[in-house]
Amino acid sequence: MRQGKKIKFGIPGWTLKEPIEKLFQDAGYEFKINEKTSAVFVDDPELDCFFARGKEVAPLIERGILDGGIISKVVIAETKTKVIEIADLGSLYPGLETRLALAVPFKSSIKTLKNLKGKKIITRVPEITKTFLKRNKISARVEFSDGTNESRVPTFADSLVEFTNTGATLKFYNLKILEVLMKDSIVLAVNEKSLKDKWKKRKLEDLAILLRGARLAQEYAGLMLHVSNDMMEEVLKILPALKKPTVTQLRGENWFDVLTVANKKEIRNIIPKLKKIGSTDIVEFPLNKVVI
Repeated sequence: MRQGKKIKFGIPGWTLKEPIEKLFQDAGYEFKINEKTSAVFVDDPELDCFFARGKEVAPLIERGILDGGIISKVVIAETKTKVIEIADLGSLYPGLETRLALAVPFKSSIKTLKNLKGKKIITRVPEITKTFLKRNKISARVEFSDGTNESRVPTFADSLVEFTNTGATLKFYNLKILEVLMKDSIVLAVNEKSLKDKWKKRKLEDLAILLRGARLAQEYAGLMLHVSNDMMEEVLKILPALKKPTVTQLRGENWFDVLTVANKKEIRNIIPKLKKIGSTDIVEFPLNKVVI
């Protein structure tokens, strides 16, 4: 490390606290966020972390006060900041897709976007909502509202724009999705100034590799099994893999050791198939990082 060289790095709160802690820990860091003091501990002297809301972090990256940080694509769009995304980390909730959706009550008279004319929409992302309405040439009243907005429709508003993963919360409040405004994901974002500094550029890109590798490993697992030569062709047809599986012949036998990496959801479906074919000694094991 160069004397005094540090990366000023933004960490968003508060709902992302636990998944971000886990992501850094899976990437090999000792990492802890103290929400009461807004302090972040990380066992890397070259990282100086700043804890704040995503809407605060994004403009600080753009202005060069922070070198980089973790923010969502929705925050980038809402704050209209110009940053450079060097790694897309997807949803920090493995297996779930985060969407920003416009929803209305099941029994609402609002059946199409045109029916929103003159209606009241509540949301925590008013700028994105206004842009969406303008693009679709709809005149409606947009009000900022934070908290459990689902419970406020239809009593206080005709519709809402809100985040959803499974749609369960919307259904609980008898709401249905009318339109998806955008899909959200978490990104590692930096500014142009930071990338012009060779040391900072290398440090940020290295961090991106580790975080992306840890994020992929949350959804993937390793799979090892023994396969005879007779069943090899059939096994390889059903084995998903990031690349072709590694096949090693066992000494003095007509059997092979097959090693691959696959999505955990795929693995749960293919293990019974592998067993029925005749594969033996099937072992699924966790991964720390998947770097491709």
